[in-house]
Amino acid sequence: MTGRRPLSGAVLVWMLLAPVGAADAATPAAAASTAAAAAPVQTPVPGEPWWVPLGLRSTAVSAVTVVAGGLEVSAGGGTLLSTDGGHSFVRELRSAAPAVDGGADAEARAGDDLWVLRGGRVWHGRVGDELAPDPGAPDLGAGAHLLAAPAAAPPGRVVAVSSGGTVWRRSARGHWDRSLLLLPQGLWSGAPRVTAVAAFATPLSAAIYLGTDGYSVLLSQDGGDDWIRAGPGLPDHVLALTADAGLQAIFAGTDDGLWVHRLRSLPAAPSYPGPDLVWRWLAIVALTAATGAVAALALRRALRLGALAMVARARHH
Repeated sequence: MTGRRPLSGAVLVWMLLAPVGAADAATPAAAASTAAAAAPVQTPVPGEPWWVPLGLRSTAVSAVTVVAGGLEVSAGGGTLLSTDGGHSFVRELRSAAPAVDGGADAEARAGDDLWVLRGGRVWHGRVGDELAPDPGAPDLGAGAHLLAAPAAAPPGRVVAVSSGGTVWRRSARGHWDRSLLLLPQGLWSGAPRVTAVAAFATPLSAAIYLGTDGYSVLLSQDGGDDWIRAGPGLPDHVLALTADAGLQAIFAGTDDGLWVHRLRSLPAAPSYPGPDLVWRWLAIVALTAATGAVAALALRRALRLGALAMVARARHH
């Protein structure tokens, strides 16, 4: 499945071999203030599903933001704060904190690089320096507000979504190209809306997560070239996404509450060293030969018994 091809609901299926049980262990809130580890992370809780429900079930969570001290979400017509990783919430009277760049529709940090989406155009600069329009960036249209840049990817890789729902990607060399266009879910329905895009601002993972209001979450690990379905267990209607480097997790606001995916290594095909692989091939050849010999003996015996039966019938007549 390539990112340049339109995707339909029938195609967007990723068979992920993950257990289906629910996990009860909570992540300590104190972990939010710790530095992100550079080493690859593994499944934090044995047997934990790919996506785990947290709270606010049966409630639409339309925004999720990482703030000092926890998570801030928009749900039920108000702003709620969680200091324990999304397991419990208290109502806040203030609104979410404004973006660092007051004139930006969206911004993304990747290390010291700052990418800003303003007025349908992508701007770029170092953190603290003056921004300039990115050469070759497309006009994403008024209302475009989705932008992500993973810090673990080669510098310069960016994904942005136009106001019409087309996903664009920027290569490390600065070339922009269309990355993804979702197809309608059915004969009488339109294409799902792209609702969110998220990536880690610290070098934890090169993954880019795309939230959709109909196809759950899509994932790209090559800067938007290819996309796979990455929402097993998650509701189809994802309204918000945010990456929390401290907790090494992706939080998803859906039409059925808040969910979390804890960062882990994707399943990979086994790799065998040279001698080990040779012995495995020899074992396969020996097993195949033995199976063939047994089958030949069984066939020979069956033919012999059949011949004896025919002779017996001939003598009887």
